[in-house]
Amino acid sequence: MKFKQAITLSSIGVFAYMLADTFHEVLGHGGTCLLLGDKINLLTSVYFKSSSGSFITDIGGPISNLLFGLLLYLFVLMRKDLSALLAFLLFTLMSYNLFWFSGTILQSSFSKTGDWTYLIQQFNIGTFAKPLLIITGIVAYVFSIKLVTVILNKIRIHFPEFPLRQSILCSWFAAASAAVIAGLFFSNDRIHAAFEGLMEMIASLPIIFISIKEKIKFTNYKMRTYFIFNLSVFLLFIFFCFTLGRGIGKV
Repeated sequence: MKFKQAITLSSIGVFAYMLADTFHEVLGHGGTCLLLGDKINLLTSVYFKSSSGSFITDIGGPISNLLFGLLLYLFVLMRKDLSALLAFLLFTLMSYNLFWFSGTILQSSFSKTGDWTYLIQQFNIGTFAKPLLIITGIVAYVFSIKLVTVILNKIRIHFPEFPLRQSILCSWFAAASAAVIAGLFFSNDRIHAAFEGLMEMIASLPIIFISIKEKIKFTNYKMRTYFIFNLSVFLLFIFFCFTLGRGIGKV
């Protein structure tokens, strides 16, 4: 029974990763690029290139994560009839989106190709650019952690075989593994793409250390074996690897 629950929790993590990545790369970068009338040259799970560089396209990815994260926060906050599995999935997806947004800001403070790098260059801030990105990134993380903590302590899920923190760790580890595997499908630079995928999930690492109000009496749920859900996620991940993982377009 515990193994079957671990599979379902892992599927939730992988599914949340794929959705967060799609929000960032496809809807965020890709959608913004098309709205600006530019051409997408390369679209993968970790890389995006267009015919005409624009800081609006660059920040489209993280802004998309932020917006979806906030929408999920409001949705879960207002709903009281969510099933345990759906509540945990939405919590995980919300967390990945908010933390990816925050992580891209910090990443841009030391990367020459970060999503926010071009935007900062446009304002000619000079030596203040790096400290500004670091401070903004920290503030974004504090804000995200606050929202994630509120939702985590609202849903108060405790699966019979898995404590809540262990459930979060299980789903995150599966998501991180999926990000690395998807990156390995990018034949032009497998190792670096896999590393970039891992860094995306490391941005979400704070989810593991979120404070849980242990004194609150959790409602116990009997998690059934969700065979169709697990199989669907597995098939979607294969499709994901051979599309976004492999890359659409050319460098």
